[in-house]
Amino acid sequence: MLKSVRWWVLGGMLSVWMSGASAAPTLTVGLIAHGEAAEAVAAWQPVLDDLAKATGRPVKAVAAKNYSEILDGLKSGQIQVARLGNKVALEAVETANVDVFGQLVLAGGIDKYSSVLITRKDSGIKDLQQVLSSKGRYRYGSGDRKSTSGFLLPQYYAFLKNNIVVEQHFKAVRYGNHQDNFLAVARGEVDVAANNTDDLVKFARKFPQESAKIKVIWQSDAFNFDPLVMRRTLPAELKQAISSFFLQYATNPQYPNAKANLAAADSLAGFKPLANRDLKRIAEVELFYAQFSTTLNTALSQAQKEVQEKAFYRRHEQLIALLGGAR
Repeated sequence: MLKSVRWWVLGGMLSVWMSGASAAPTLTVGLIAHGEAAEAVAAWQPVLDDLAKATGRPVKAVAAKNYSEILDGLKSGQIQVARLGNKVALEAVETANVDVFGQLVLAGGIDKYSSVLITRKDSGIKDLQQVLSSKGRYRYGSGDRKSTSGFLLPQYYAFLKNNIVVEQHFKAVRYGNHQDNFLAVARGEVDVAANNTDDLVKFARKFPQESAKIKVIWQSDAFNFDPLVMRRTLPAELKQAISSFFLQYATNPQYPNAKANLAAADSLAGFKPLANRDLKRIAEVELFYAQFSTTLNTALSQAQKEVQEKAFYRRHEQLIALLGGAR
């Protein structure tokens, strides 16, 4: 039984520790906070209370706006389980000794989302083409460089494929999480910003006045919603317990409050299986992004570009092998 809850801030990450009588090692779960770190931890706490019961271990949650902090925690072993975006999940499989075992499913059974570009309705910006043809005119709010929907997808699909290098095209570029960028657009602090379809729904409930000022001018293809990962070095029985807990949680009668807990945690319906191989599509986008970035980099000589391109292909081949091969 859990006896106490303690909160603290360590670096940029907010943590909550649920302690109990058990002397078993603590299980640490990392969460990417698309809004405030404290809100992410509080929203997930009921689910993690049940995870503690399922595993017989005390559970500590850490949340951060910065993807690198969660990734570093996985690399060091201080975090054993995490909810990540697709891009950083791919990097974690490559560098942090983890495997993908599941993904989040939203209310209504939605398991995919898209990146979007947003602007104010009164900005005078009609569409993406207007942004692309107006070099030096607009201010851009980008997501974290490790974000899938906030960085990789718009950078590649909206800009690089149209021969646009963001840092050279916009009057100014600022980086933030999805909530920061949403509010920056609503307040007129930037003209265009990256976001995603899921968070826009949440922000419409949380910030109705600001949401009424926002419109979408571009949307990407759909990608799998956020993966769950765990470290490969965990004991086999514990890995099985963690996987079974998440994948069966929504329908497990042992947890009568599961549906309410999931709804409170990012409006979720539950979790479904996902594996390393399901990140191959993101690996392809990463390769294309790297190729386009190099091609459009005027600071590099042709010889330097060729060296970099060979390195990109080597990494891509290694990634595909790590993700289970070409098939």
